[in-house]
Amino acid sequence: MSTGTILGALLQLLALCGVGWAVGNLVLDRVTEDRSEVGPPERALAAVAGGILFSVVSMAANIVLGGGVFGTGVAIPLIAVVTLFLCRRHLVLGGPVAWLKVLAAVALVSSIYLAPALVGGSSIRTGDPPWHLGWTEQLLAGEPVPTGPAPEFGRNAYPWGLHAVMAAAVRLVPGTTALVASEMLHLLLMLSLPLAAACLARRVRPDAGWFAAASASLIGGFGWLVAEEPDFVTSPGNARYGADLVVASPNSVYEMFPPALPRELGLVMLAVAAWMVLTSTTSQRANVWAAAGAAIGLVGILSVPLFVTALMWMLVAASLVGRGHRVRWLAVTALCAAAVFALWAGPVASLAIRFGGFVNITPRLGKEWPLPIALASWGLLLPLAVGGLILAFRGRGSRVLGFFAVSSGLLLLLAVARGRLDWDLAGNATLLHQGRMWPPAHLLGAVFGGIALAWLFGAMRARSRAAAIGVTASLLAVGAASPVLAAQRLSEIMEAGSAGFQYGGRDLAPGSFARRAADYLDPDDVVDVQGSDELAFLLFQLSGTKIASYDDPRLQGNDLRIRYAELAEGYDEKVGGDGFRPTFMVLPAPPGPYARALVRGTFEARDWILVQLNH
Repeated sequence: MSTGTILGALLQLLALCGVGWAVGNLVLDRVTEDRSEVGPPERALAAVAGGILFSVVSMAANIVLGGGVFGTGVAIPLIAVVTLFLCRRHLVLGGPVAWLKVLAAVALVSSIYLAPALVGGSSIRTGDPPWHLGWTEQLLAGEPVPTGPAPEFGRNAYPWGLHAVMAAAVRLVPGTTALVASEMLHLLLMLSLPLAAACLARRVRPDAGWFAAASASLIGGFGWLVAEEPDFVTSPGNARYGADLVVASPNSVYEMFPPALPRELGLVMLAVAAWMVLTSTTSQRANVWAAAGAAIGLVGILSVPLFVTALMWMLVAASLVGRGHRVRWLAVTALCAAAVFALWAGPVASLAIRFGGFVNITPRLGKEWPLPIALASWGLLLPLAVGGLILAFRGRGSRVLGFFAVSSGLLLLLAVARGRLDWDLAGNATLLHQGRMWPPAHLLGAVFGGIALAWLFGAMRARSRAAAIGVTASLLAVGAASPVLAAQRLSEIMEAGSAGFQYGGRDLAPGSFARRAADYLDPDDVVDVQGSDELAFLLFQLSGTKIASYDDPRLQGNDLRIRYAELAEGYDEKVGGDGFRPTFMVLPAPPGPYARALVRGTFEARDWILVQLNH
């Protein structure tokens, strides 16, 4: 990873969280009745939520103004400066910070989860991230909403929350790109996922925050006992240690490895929503209820499956609200959640009705693990989480978290039933896929695990502080063995550019043919690439341009994954007929000079040229 990329990602992180600190803590100060519950960890988590809120509000303005917010370089910085000025009184830490502990924790987590990206040159991987890059580029090019790579028939039904965050980060730091924003997201998630667990645990035990953060980031499974060398499996279908030491594991500690995905950012927002819901259940103020509902809605704009979990938690929390205002609490919270969610879901539902509903665009669902194997992958976290859950029913706030855990368990069982009974859910099976249910369960497991560790540490410290420190450190050292070994192996994989980690290679370096060709393209263009579908899709990722032709070998038709039935059918008919009229062509370079070539260079060891067509 180049120095410029690292610096750009750090500046984006600081800028986004700086604005987020102002926005998030403004909201936090408005809705918090007991300031003793709010310390620097809660304010830091509010900064992440504030950055998301700032991005979503900017996206709403971008839609209203026809792309005029993200499509210009001055709007977002100007809005940010005004926001910081208006919210300047809320730029406070909220208490003393143990900076040595914070820096040590950041260094430890970075040595595991950031090191592979530093060695490999990039944290981005093929799969979903290329789509998110292209959609973000379309926002930056001035589109009101990202439409995707399909000409004429393109309509995007994917939640745009992540793309709004990436676009806001790019605009906050001029000269950076969506590629840098993807690296920034990995940094953000690496730090905020442990923070999210810590803040929830502190609602139960103020001394459990550090233990919960460690439980969320350092406790893997026991795969290291049978692995003969450092290993990390990048395809669940090739798993060698049950559900341990594998990507997309039910143990979400492995989701802190790159790449950054929407569900992880949604998981952070889910923790914020849980915190707000916990606060609102003991409040009689409608603005507190509304803030909890808005946080739930923001979860949906990032990840619809996690929105399902958030709604379940809202219903569970309603049963613990005082009877005198339970109905009003539920009505206000649900209405605000629906209003925020409708920013994205409303237009999508309208397009679905207009164009014949949805079609299934998922080539195959991810691996779903048998429950015993899935739970075994938690390693030491499983008994700790069970112990913490037992302790969780002693107080009101902890009881709410306990019921959250029970409801998440019910969703997991429902996901198991969906898999066994092969429910398609009208082409939306991912809504109840186990891979979307395990991250919230693991987050709560880390919270309860932290509570159990705090109780164990306190009980042992009463007899011997040295023994308490030794036992706790030993437990975390054993738990961290698998993540440490996984990091070593992933570093090797990323350095070799294999398993889809190809974004640190020469073909995507600054000055490469693809990067220079993308500078000529925008979403209004249609590019026809002769002889390389990989290059065609890469140009979409780097510019948001439309692709004249593309073949996904996993799909029979609808290769660019159009979500609406009638549009997908029209696209297939067009491709099978006259095709799309390109404005640019990318061709294998002829021998010798070629006067019409705008750009000439190599991609995958072949020589290419970019030519503009005159119609």
